[in-house]
Amino acid sequence: MRKKSPLFYKQPDRPSIKPKRKWIILPFLWRTVKYVCLSLGAMILISTVLGMIFVGTFLEKSNTGMDMPDQMILYYKLDGEIYEGPPPSGLDAFGPPKISMEDIIKSLNFAATDDRVKAFILSVRSSLLNVSQIQELRQAVQEFKTSSNKPAYIFSMSYGETGQGIGLYSLASAFDEIWLSPLGTLSVNGIRLEQPYLRGLLDKYGIQPLFFQREEYKGVFENLTNSEMSEASRESLGDLTKSLVKEFVKDIMSSRENKITSAKLAEYIDTGIFLDTEAEKLGLVDKVEYADVLLDNLRTKLGGSVAKKTPELVLVSDYLNSLEAPLTMPRDIALIYIQGPIMVFNEDEQGQSLMGSSSSSADKIATLIVQAAEDKNVEAIVLRVDSPGGSPAASELIRRAIIRAKKYKKPVIISMGSMAASGGYWISAAGDYIFALPGTLTGSIGVAGGKVSMKEFWSNLNVNWDGVGIGQNADMYSINQPFSEGEEKLMQASMDRIYDMFLGVVAEGRGMDKSSVREVAKGRVWSGAQALEKGLVDQMGSLNDALDYAALKAGYDDRHDVNIVTLPKPKTALEEILELLGQPTAALSPFMKQQVGMGAFFGKPQQEKFLQDAAVLSNGGNVFVYEPMPILR
Repeated sequence: MRKKSPLFYKQPDRPSIKPKRKWIILPFLWRTVKYVCLSLGAMILISTVLGMIFVGTFLEKSNTGMDMPDQMILYYKLDGEIYEGPPPSGLDAFGPPKISMEDIIKSLNFAATDDRVKAFILSVRSSLLNVSQIQELRQAVQEFKTSSNKPAYIFSMSYGETGQGIGLYSLASAFDEIWLSPLGTLSVNGIRLEQPYLRGLLDKYGIQPLFFQREEYKGVFENLTNSEMSEASRESLGDLTKSLVKEFVKDIMSSRENKITSAKLAEYIDTGIFLDTEAEKLGLVDKVEYADVLLDNLRTKLGGSVAKKTPELVLVSDYLNSLEAPLTMPRDIALIYIQGPIMVFNEDEQGQSLMGSSSSSADKIATLIVQAAEDKNVEAIVLRVDSPGGSPAASELIRRAIIRAKKYKKPVIISMGSMAASGGYWISAAGDYIFALPGTLTGSIGVAGGKVSMKEFWSNLNVNWDGVGIGQNADMYSINQPFSEGEEKLMQASMDRIYDMFLGVVAEGRGMDKSSVREVAKGRVWSGAQALEKGLVDQMGSLNDALDYAALKAGYDDRHDVNIVTLPKPKTALEEILELLGQPTAALSPFMKQQVGMGAFFGKPQQEKFLQDAAVLSNGGNVFVYEPMPILR
């Protein structure tokens, strides 16, 4: 009989054998070195972050209240762009000083009545100023000269070498003397508005653009649907360029009429570019010399000393910091900036630095407007609008906040910057009074929307998308197939509804009937000067003009009788670092990131345009009140 095995098997005990002692010094040393390096790295990272926080805070505080010399020449070097409002990043404290257009104009206003300031020099290295910024800075320089009788000089190694020829020259013409470096060039060629048309590229890869517009001038997606500019866009942009050049010519002739005639200027614009000595001979510049010669001559003319370097050259940023002082007036005017595309972001998102400047979060802007209206110390609200629009819902959210603010019997004044078009105008129409600059791009009262279909693109790659869904139109916004007949009808009905509401918003805000509004609408872009003729704005004027008007409506003489409180407040370095460490930013979808990669082949203005358009497409829904900034050359 076979022996039964036990139910549970127990392994027999075996004698324990002690393991031989191994040589473990090298692994121990390696682990020690590894942990020490990790600890040191963590300590260095933490120290760097804390150092940035404390140094940034120290710089922000230490730069205020600087002592200025008894005699000085105010100096600013223009190199690239100037922020419209406060710099978007508190981390600017760690780099070269970055100041806004508002800061420069504020400094010139103070310098005009400051006996220590004897003159102003603007040195131009390169310029990415938009048309309205050129005009606003020009006005500030003229006011500095006329109110103080102090000289203002401009110097550049070349004017308009990288574009903006006639625009930059119109700015230069506001100065007492235009200096050009030897071997430099002067460009006064006209302007050109352009954009790339991608339909051929999309067709090549089987990407079908399906976009609709209200009405014929609303060409926001035309560069995707067309291979060339439409007749409506050619008419609109042609009239726009004529209007801008007309304003430049008018400004130049008002300052240089004793040196050149309007007929000669027209010839010079057609010629375009002039060498240094030729420009001087024709009266386009006053002196061909080096920057050090300009400074020595000016010091001598002002009764100073070349040897002692007096009056001293003082940067606008340093001068501005010396002026910082606590608010002293009993009442305030709230100055609220609305910059970049108007979007609705999630609570943990920011519309920042997608396109080199901020996007406007409708929730935050609307909250600021209502808070300012409810603040008993705020007598009036000025909205500085520099936006191409974006989401209609976001634009309406801000407009509603303006309507609520007006119920508090506080004037809401609009100051348009470089662009207040489409959704930017949707907001502006609700204001009590609208200021624009001649070069502001505004209007574009229209709607556009749609999607691209990549069905053929995937088919060419032998990729088949499939899925399930509930609802007849569940895949309406899918990019993997075109609109069905029913979906297109829904899309068209949505656009009709929004366009009709847009016309109503403008009619209500501007005191017009809808039929009159439609005549100046149809998606057409107007310059500020054209908009004034069409009744879309009330007056040509700068931000300071709008602030003066707001103070007057509040019962004061001008802006100097009240505190100007800028909102949103600029972030400090500490806030910026904590934000970067702890919060996500509003991001482009992976698909749109691939699309905007083509921006790498273009210059900075073109890259920013691609990024801005992509951000709106990615985050703004499927129907837009948006007008992209054309590339200006």
